[in-house]
Amino acid sequence: MYDYLVIDTYAIISFLRKEENHIAVKQIFTEAQLAKTTLLLAEINWGEVYYITLRNYGEPALRKTLGWIDAMGFQLLPSNRERIQAAARIKARFPVSYADAFAIAAAREFDCPVVTGDPEFRQVEREGMVKLLWVGA
Repeated sequence: MYDYLVIDTYAIISFLRKEENHIAVKQIFTEAQLAKTTLLLAEINWGEVYYITLRNYGEPALRKTLGWIDAMGFQLLPSNRERIQAAARIKARFPVSYADAFAIAAAREFDCPVVTGDPEFRQVEREGMVKLLWVGA
């Protein structure tokens, strides 16, 4: 296992919605806890989880989701100038969402993979910019 893993919004939402791939995400979370791997979550991705959960499921689900994130011990990465610049450079070069660019920048900063199933990450992976722990279909 790794010292760090960046967790993309895709993985969290898939896990919480119990989508088809949630078992793979659960296995990664379980292995990470056993190995004492630090789970990293960019604040921008935290915000993405927040609005998606609130918009689709309402306040009670949002409170439960935020409680789960806290209980899992995710380390939130603040958006300082260096991280914003790194994400902006990635966004300028690749057709990924701005939030995805923050996850990629965090993975590059901590030299670790991103846990995702979002196909937007594939081109960045092919360019050798990021390693993925793929949990998509």
